[in-house]
Amino acid sequence: MSRTRPLSSIMFITALTLSGTVSLTATANEALKHVGHVMTHWADTPEEKGLLPVATAEAEIARTHAGFAASDLTDLASMHLHTRHVLHALDPTEESKGPGLGYGLIKAAEGVATHAELASDSEDASDIIRVSGIMVASVGRNTTRRGEEAIELSKEILTGKTPESVAPQVQRLQKLTEALFIGQDLDQDGRIVWYHHEGGLAIATEQMNIIMHSTKQ
Repeated sequence: MSRTRPLSSIMFITALTLSGTVSLTATANEALKHVGHVMTHWADTPEEKGLLPVATAEAEIARTHAGFAASDLTDLASMHLHTRHVLHALDPTEESKGPGLGYGLIKAAEGVATHAELASDSEDASDIIRVSGIMVASVGRNTTRRGEEAIELSKEILTGKTPESVAPQVQRLQKLTEALFIGQDLDQDGRIVWYHHEGGLAIATEQMNIIMHSTKQ
């Protein structure tokens, strides 16, 4: 003889089903959400662009003006001017005026590291997102460290009183801002890798492009 399921049991099962559906919806595409924050959209960036494009743009401004500063090592005023422009691109709280986007490389790189790691750690992350996300997060932290080093170097330059006293630091600043992109061969083994604090933004861009391509397949 068939038994009728009690109404309370039916309501309980229905509630579990509905709550499960809500939970799945809330967590669906969690990894892709963080990928989007890195590549296409973040709320407080200029024009709400992705964190990696903003980091790359600020790094390019810093590299350009470090090059300008190093173009004439006899002109103290020019070295000071363009070093301030580098500072503005790195962190506008350190230098309020300049040609940067007003967001700052360091803030953007920290955001890249955070959201790449969150994407990699998400339960719904693909294998590609897990692996490439780890690489991108590492590069984000590398870039933050280089940016902080460049800020300290810039401050040294701005306290210099003669071209001769600041010229070596200006040349170091130029190399350091180039390393924001290409990274640094810190162990001098003839290659630059994403780990061991070596990788630069070029590796992050490469890996994020791999992730973006994988999501379209």
